[in-house]
Amino acid sequence: MRSRYLLPLILFSTLCLSLSTAHAASLTEQRKLYEQAKQALSKNNPSVFLNNRAALRDYPLFPYLAYDELTQRLASASDDEVESFLLEHGDLPQIRWMKLRWLRLLSERQQWPLFLKYYSPELNFTELDCRHAHYLVLSNQLPAAYASAEQLWLSARSQPNACDPVFDHWRASEHFSEDKIWQRLKLATDAGNYGVAKYLVGLLSTQQQHGQRLLEIAQQPTRLKQTQHYTGNDEKTSEIVALGLRKLARQDLEASLQLLQHYQQRITFTAAEQLAVGYDIGLRLAKRFDERALPVMQKYDPNLTSSNLTEWRVRLLLRLSRWDEAYQLIQRLPPELADSNRWRYWLARSLQLAQPNSQQPLILYQPLARERDFYGFMAADRSKQSYQLNHQALELHPKTIQKVRNAAGMRRALEFNQRGELAEARREWYHLSGSLSRDELVAQARIAYDMGWYFPAIRTMGQAKYWDDLEVRFPMAHQNSLITAAKSRGLHSSWVFAITRQESAFMADAKSHAGAMGLMQLMPATAKETAQRYGIPLPSTQSALNPSTNIQLGSAYLSQVLGQFQGNRILASAAYNAGPGRVRQWLRNARHLPYDVWVESIPFDETRSYVQNVLTYSVIYGQKLDAPIQLVEWHERYFDQ
Repeated sequence: MRSRYLLPLILFSTLCLSLSTAHAASLTEQRKLYEQAKQALSKNNPSVFLNNRAALRDYPLFPYLAYDELTQRLASASDDEVESFLLEHGDLPQIRWMKLRWLRLLSERQQWPLFLKYYSPELNFTELDCRHAHYLVLSNQLPAAYASAEQLWLSARSQPNACDPVFDHWRASEHFSEDKIWQRLKLATDAGNYGVAKYLVGLLSTQQQHGQRLLEIAQQPTRLKQTQHYTGNDEKTSEIVALGLRKLARQDLEASLQLLQHYQQRITFTAAEQLAVGYDIGLRLAKRFDERALPVMQKYDPNLTSSNLTEWRVRLLLRLSRWDEAYQLIQRLPPELADSNRWRYWLARSLQLAQPNSQQPLILYQPLARERDFYGFMAADRSKQSYQLNHQALELHPKTIQKVRNAAGMRRALEFNQRGELAEARREWYHLSGSLSRDELVAQARIAYDMGWYFPAIRTMGQAKYWDDLEVRFPMAHQNSLITAAKSRGLHSSWVFAITRQESAFMADAKSHAGAMGLMQLMPATAKETAQRYGIPLPSTQSALNPSTNIQLGSAYLSQVLGQFQGNRILASAAYNAGPGRVRQWLRNARHLPYDVWVESIPFDETRSYVQNVLTYSVIYGQKLDAPIQLVEWHERYFDQ
């Protein structure tokens, strides 16, 4: 369906075409010249660019050539020239890298006024932060210099060499103590940066024995089993043992729990250490559905300080069918948790499970049922109300749309897109997004949507935090291919749409860090196996990026997974994300559980959100396809059939 925002784009495009027809040949020539100049600059040859500078001046990607040319001779460029470039092209995504190199030169030349004019912590370069701190030392602003030095020092990572002068000055002052070394050593060992840790141990004097022991325990936490060596009830011993218990929990959870029971009777842990130990041991036990997590979490986080630990404490109670205890704990949640739709739902649901005859849950469900999310839709089902999709496009002033459309970053993004350089186009698009207001972001999202550029549209609307424009957020992309593939495999089209929306947000060339590819994010091995199983042509692995092919393969694999779980979309969705093996593992001793409890207790945060989103998106796409579907169908509510 054509967007109602498309007409302004067509009119704008027509206007641009009428204005540029006479120069169409020059645009074609500019593109050729750009490519030639780019290739030459990559070989440190600026002549093509310099000889054609005037012809390229109004080409959208001209700043990229100018950036490369100036960067190559930055050390010899005049300050005025660099400042002029920053003033004219300071909106380039890569401009911070030029600033890094230039500010480095300025600090080395002691040109501090100019350095200070352009330095900002927001550039997010530790090296520049250190150079600025060194300036504070040189200008005798010692309190500020030492404050910066301490902040830079307390890092688990090795810091740039540019930090050495300010560190040396700070360490020679009375404001530095051995405790600062110990603090950093704890950070480094906790993070597993043992090279840094070893260096820091060498700096210790009176605490070197403790430092060596801390490093040894971090690397070999099983040493804690030699309990006779860790008998002191002093601060350093408690820190060493606490770190060792946390490290051991990642290797041998059972041993860490047993040793915790031993050491907690002999060592007084600080509140921070208790919380850290309780988190690492309690959370791991809870995600294994081990009820021994409950006393650990109760003892080491009695005040519900950690949101994640607290949520898992409730989830474990739900998983163990301890409904009343879950209800009592939910009533104690801090406001930032209690006010969320998740825990509003579980307040009502746990009460319903604990007191089946109570009418209070129905009262609690009714306002929640107006929300458009997984918990709102479940509340609607529980209270027998209709789902509230609440679509509402934001009214924008035409000048807002025009301002965004005319932005230099927008022009560059569109030109990269025209050239098929999608990664560069998206980089420009995202960088521009960072400087826009809420209404401007919505305008940018609509422009992308009207172009059929759905992933940036969805992403940008999310950045705007405007959730009610369901036309942009849930596009009917690849509609014919998705519906055809779904029908051929006997799947709900809305479910296939929802999976695709969750997997890639309709980015056809999407590739995950793990190697998953395309609209429906198939691993190469899965794509190959599915193609063979179902007779789908797949000439090469790269062919899986073709939208039509990817949809055919993804739908076929989805039908295979659905069959493995007796047509249950909840389980099949979880399996599509985390693998069938893990889902079967999570089903052990849990087939009696209500579906909502099972979903809430999925150990992987990503998979839990994935399943909830897919089911929610299925409802939305069902409405858009004029084929309404329940959030969860009756046969999907029980796993023991």
